Amino acid sequence: MERGVAAQGLSRAPVVFLDANVLFSAAIGGPAFELLLTLASEARVSLLTSRACLAEAETNLERKRPEARAALAAVLTSVSLAGDELGEHGEWAAGLVHADDVHALAAARAAGADVLLAGDTTHFGPLMARDDLGLRVRTPRAFLLEGPG
Repeated sequence: MERGVAAQGLSRAPVVFLDANVLFSAAIGGPAFELLLTLASEARVSLLTSRACLAEAETNLERKRPEARAALAAVLTSVSLAGDELGEHGEWAAGLVHADDVHALAAARAAGADVLLAGDTTHFGPLMARDDLGLRVRTPRAFLLEGPG
């Protein structure tokens, strides 16, 4: 008999993919991001991002808030990096979001994320109301209000 988490009736922590703007905002700080990192430290969520999202966040911090670069390094101690292979997920995502955001949606789906956190409601907003994507797309605030489970 299988003795894994699912077999025991326990649920696993949701895998939460962080878009570049969420990484940027987490480096700047605030209560919502502190709560998200606390949930990760308590293993109530598993945080994940891609190399492309990380590179975008680092570039934007360098340009706009260089003093927050060290804070990003601290945030990243709670965040795993997803693989870079997007496969068919890139084509799927291309039909759903602005070209600038295809990599984030595709990487989240390729990694098996349960949730994609994005602050860009202009590009991701239409996806936030959908339940047919295989993952939820939320702002950090909406995700925290719903609860991780």
